Amino acid sequence: MKGSFSSIVLSALLPLGALLFVASFAEPLKSEAQTLGPAENGGGDIRDQIDDKNQEIKRLEAEAAKHRAALDEIGRAADTLASQVAAYERAIKKLDTDIRLTSAKISRTNLEIRELAAGIREKETSIEAQRERLGILVTTLAAGERETPLEVLMKNETLSAFFSSLDALRGVQRDLLALLAELRSTRQELKDRKTTAESKRLELSALAEDLADQRQLQDQQRRERAQLLAETKNQERRYQQLLAEVERKRDALQQEINSLESGLKPDFDRSALPAPGQGILGWPLPNPIFITQYFGNTSFARSGAYSGKGHNGIDLRAAVGTPIFAAERGVVRAVGDTDLGCRRASYGRWILIDHDNGLATLSAHLSLIKVGAGDGVNRGELIGYSGKTGYATGPHLHLSVFARQAVSVGQLVSRVCGRTMTLPLSPFGGYLNPLDFF
Repeated sequence: MKGSFSSIVLSALLPLGALLFVASFAEPLKSEAQTLGPAENGGGDIRDQIDDKNQEIKRLEAEAAKHRAALDEIGRAADTLASQVAAYERAIKKLDTDIRLTSAKISRTNLEIRELAAGIREKETSIEAQRERLGILVTTLAAGERETPLEVLMKNETLSAFFSSLDALRGVQRDLLALLAELRSTRQELKDRKTTAESKRLELSALAEDLADQRQLQDQQRRERAQLLAETKNQERRYQQLLAEVERKRDALQQEINSLESGLKPDFDRSALPAPGQGILGWPLPNPIFITQYFGNTSFARSGAYSGKGHNGIDLRAAVGTPIFAAERGVVRAVGDTDLGCRRASYGRWILIDHDNGLATLSAHLSLIKVGAGDGVNRGELIGYSGKTGYATGPHLHLSVFARQAVSVGQLVSRVCGRTMTLPLSPFGGYLNPLDFF
């Protein structure tokens, strides 16, 4: 009879896959918990702190919702200096709440990372202990390598003693298999925790960027409020004069744009466009969605707002600082700001994105732009924040959808404003009803 007693038992009882798994734990694990930062003692304390932050976040989210409702109410009020100042005041307060909310989320995420670091260290320590136990069990089985089954049989005085030795080895084998299962489970838990920790690190980075954006938006609102009060000298009469001048300038500029676009030919392949249908584009705002003006010959358009043309997109309610997302995968063709050429008269800050499906989308009246020409974007990716730049009676998002081949980025030498403006231009046939694609 060839082979040692323990090797015969081991080969009979332990599958090859398990033996290979044993070998994978022959070396100590390299710890990765240190990349997550210090993990203080008192995991329960960390969990309590996380629960406290969750309650704070819930409270701040309710506070932010109240600010949004108040802003909606102000937006429905008459356009007076008092209502505009109130809107700025409320927007500043809302952004202050947003800042505190984001700060609370950052604190919570840091706590979650600390908790994960502690858990990862615990799992790594557990695996090390299990590895040591595994080594002891393998050593026990290997101890019989010097004896053949016949030698073991001869060493035992009785046959029952021989079988007792066999049972003992089987017991070691059962312990080994149980430990292997435990190791597999612990290793998977460790992998899952590391994956979650990496996700939390990315979340933390995004939150830090959100916080910087919100602070920038709040500063912007304060500057605009101060500018409005300086221009009007805090007098309603002066504000109404300013408003009338803005309306006059916007009407004249719209006529210039209409004249320029009327000379453009709607030369594009309609077969390259997707058939109307739900879900071709994704909504560029967080839910809920409120449409404040539709496409085409709306009542506002019939009042002469667009110099005889229909509304070339849809308007969506959006408080200052609301995140704006790409409606579909594509490439940013251009970004711009018409206020640089003609203040309060057109799109304000805008983004034009070409999509792979033959469409192009324009997002306008933005307060902050987060992408640049040539950037690739995915559906749902942050591209900017809503505002009231350009001609806007209140904060909202203007969204136009074009046949991609029909829209161009051109320059308008405005006689009204005495400056050159850069903006998207299209024959009216190139504008499509956005609701055909949502």
